Amino acid sequence: MNLLQDIITYIRRIIKSPSDAVISDNLIIDYINRFWIMDVDARVQLFDLKTKYQFQTSPGLDQYNMPLYTIQTEGTGGDTIGPFPVYQGFMGPVFVNGIQIPFYTERNSFFNLWPSYNQNLVQTATGNGTSGPYTLNLPFLPNSPTQQNFPISSGIIRGHVDITGIIATGSNQDPPIVTSGNDFISTIPTTSVFPAVYFTSVGQDNSSIVISDSGEFLSGSQNLGLLMQPGAAPYGNLPLTGGYTQTFAITGITQANPAVITSSTTLAVGQSIQINGVGGMTQLNGNTYTVTAVSGTTVTINVDSTTFTAYTSGGTITSFLNLINYLTGVASNVFFPAIIPDGMPISSQCIFYQLGIPRAVLYNNNTLTFRAPPNTQYLVELDAYLSPAAFFNSDNAIPFGYMAEYIARGAARKILSDTGDTEQFYFYEPLFKEQEMLVWKRSQRQFTSTRSQTIYSNQGFQSNYNQSSIGI
Repeated sequence: MNLLQDIITYIRRIIKSPSDAVISDNLIIDYINRFWIMDVDARVQLFDLKTKYQFQTSPGLDQYNMPLYTIQTEGTGGDTIGPFPVYQGFMGPVFVNGIQIPFYTERNSFFNLWPSYNQNLVQTATGNGTSGPYTLNLPFLPNSPTQQNFPISSGIIRGHVDITGIIATGSNQDPPIVTSGNDFISTIPTTSVFPAVYFTSVGQDNSSIVISDSGEFLSGSQNLGLLMQPGAAPYGNLPLTGGYTQTFAITGITQANPAVITSSTTLAVGQSIQINGVGGMTQLNGNTYTVTAVSGTTVTINVDSTTFTAYTSGGTITSFLNLINYLTGVASNVFFPAIIPDGMPISSQCIFYQLGIPRAVLYNNNTLTFRAPPNTQYLVELDAYLSPAAFFNSDNAIPFGYMAEYIARGAARKILSDTGDTEQFYFYEPLFKEQEMLVWKRSQRQFTSTRSQTIYSNQGFQSNYNQSSIGI
């Protein structure tokens, strides 16, 4: 049984359009969604298509978009339904590991209590007359080259891409992941990107030079954020020079102090590199080194290979560029979009937070924002309203079959109104009202069977207990 297909068929009968020639299934689906979300009385929606939404948080990640349905096909014809939200919206109460926390929908109320305080601009490096590479250390974190152990105690807030930006990528990947190190996703609107880390300086012409995190992450580690050059709307954000990973083939390595690698590269002094796949001199494999000199087709690295096994064949040099590690606070091999004059300060700005169990949540712009950001995985549970069309396309919709005629008549009513078919509109209006009354009465029966809680009832006491008596 496909309830969505039944509803679409019924709509076509009412509007007398049996095929896609006049109106497509996708457009009808849009009318179904808009009728339910915008026209149906909230008293009906309160009980119908309501479900519990739950998910596990990720360490250090404070913002979570409303999930999207994956691309699917409707009915036997294979008509495509693109990604759209699984849920119409969320509502309280919200529980984190079974503990109730406050639920906010207004930004000012939430951030007045849980401010995102931008740390003062502090100098993290000094210009050397080039555009890079620079290694930038945020002073609020350990700046250790190795990742911290979990659960982590503190961290910096990460850049975020909202649900509109996720849809714009053309794939249902949240957050956006760059599988190839040089494939910055430039199709995300600038209005959907909310950076949280900035590095700034002043150019030779006294112009402001700014780079920030992008809300995009490198494949293999969602702790490595891609830095970008912010731009104007609609699609002005640009990748930084050199991309984010570079790989070069090795043809020789000397047994010397320091070791010299033969490879045709575009590396610069100061860049960090990783060596893999070397035959013979396997002591180098999997290790990270710093480039100390570059000359023609040779690269010198900071390691004494005198006692290593002789090189035989193969191997690659991989360089990671323009990335910010949110756990260690290190932005490695950063190339600015312009030359930083010698001696010019390079400053950083970020939002530093003590991590822990979330104490409050904001639902705004289809995004759940937690404070404090989680330091490990926590189970989050809250009530949600399902979006209708994709829900009716699943077997879970069978119990809601009694609403099929009401939804079909409501969507058809909007179509007839838009097309100006007033005769059919007024002819079917009494039948629509009849179905609406039947559905409304069912919801009213649920209302009347639910007792209103007071401060003296068990529920009222329990809520107060959760808010004020548990020591967390």
